[in-house]
Amino acid sequence: MIDFQETIEFKKDFKKLFKKYKTLKKDFDDLKNKYLNLFPQGNGTKHWNSLHKNESFEIYKVRMHCDSTKGKFFRVIYAYHKKTNTIELIEFIEIYFKGNKANEDKGRIKKYINTF
Repeated sequence: MIDFQETIEFKKDFKKLFKKYKTLKKDFDDLKNKYLNLFPQGNGTKHWNSLHKNESFEIYKVRMHCDSTKGKFFRVIYAYHKKTNTIELIEFIEIYFKGNKANEDKGRIKKYINTF
């Protein structure tokens, strides 16, 4: 079973984007339920990129479809923590629309890594 959590920064990003992209909540729920629950470390497609790995967790960037963007994608940055064989944690770090921002916030990811 995977437990999903969000950083404070992620919550702020999401709230701001949701005002403009009304299907974002549904699309994000689809990402969690249809993909991350089954493939927390990616499914081997070009939609997933590994950004960092250590003994405690791995950080991934995944491309997320959003109906409101008419074929364009959001990017979601998350940390996958494998705690035990039965309980896992995914903590969302950042979400952004590729049309508004070229790349992830490397400073935010570095700050997240340094908290462990």
